Amino acid sequence: MRRRRITITVKEEVLHEVDKLVNDMTIRSRSQAIEFLLTKTVEKYKIGGALILAGGRDKLDGRPKCMALVNGKPVLEHVIIHLGAAGVDNIVIYVDWEGDKITGYFKDGKALGVKIRYMVGERPQGRAIPIKMAHDYFDDTFLVYYGDTLCSIDIKDMIRSHKDNASLVTMALTTVSNPGSYGVVKMKGNRITDFEEKPEKIGSHMVSAGIFLIEPSVLRSITNDMASPENDLFPKLAKKNQLFGYLFEGLWLNINDASALRKANNLWG
Repeated sequence: MRRRRITITVKEEVLHEVDKLVNDMTIRSRSQAIEFLLTKTVEKYKIGGALILAGGRDKLDGRPKCMALVNGKPVLEHVIIHLGAAGVDNIVIYVDWEGDKITGYFKDGKALGVKIRYMVGERPQGRAIPIKMAHDYFDDTFLVYYGDTLCSIDIKDMIRSHKDNASLVTMALTTVSNPGSYGVVKMKGNRITDFEEKPEKIGSHMVSAGIFLIEPSVLRSITNDMASPENDLFPKLAKKNQLFGYLFEGLWLNINDASALRKANNLWG
């Protein structure tokens, strides 16, 4: 494995603790001790990959919604580029109706510097079942990303938050002026205490951004009669104090109609 020489400056007391790891057997030098500690830290915050949900019959501008063009590129391409830049390069895309328009465009992902596999459904079946199907693709923490969403979230920082909280599910949260159109949350600290999809009575302006970090063990809680994690899974997890929130600042766009698409073309680079 190729290594590079670097120079660092650390506090003496920190260096003293590093030197305690040197045992002349598995760790024989200060450099090996530092590499050992850095490797442990990096591995702690790694995830298995990302599942992008790109199914459904909804169209926008004559294309499947996630393939609508934003500044010359499909929404889904912007999502994949964002994931790749965050080091998430193992990607599974769920497709169903007109899925060939997605698979034919992105192929294996090499052109974008990532690895893409496809999970193919025979028909649109909501969002819960495709997430459950992910047990065949991930055996570690994975990201779920709705394919019609553009946002500037810091994925690496969200992963750190998820791991540090030892969370089963961490939901990315943003604030909007019209929360009644989304999944609305209430929080205590960083735990989500209540989740309600498209509520009639507004008690909060914090909403789900359509991005989640999920532990594989959660998939056992998804049953075949569930259609939506927002309606059928997340409220149950919230009541059990098993749902965490990650509130981020920055651009968030749900590309669900022509107006949102125009806005995305004006705001998204």
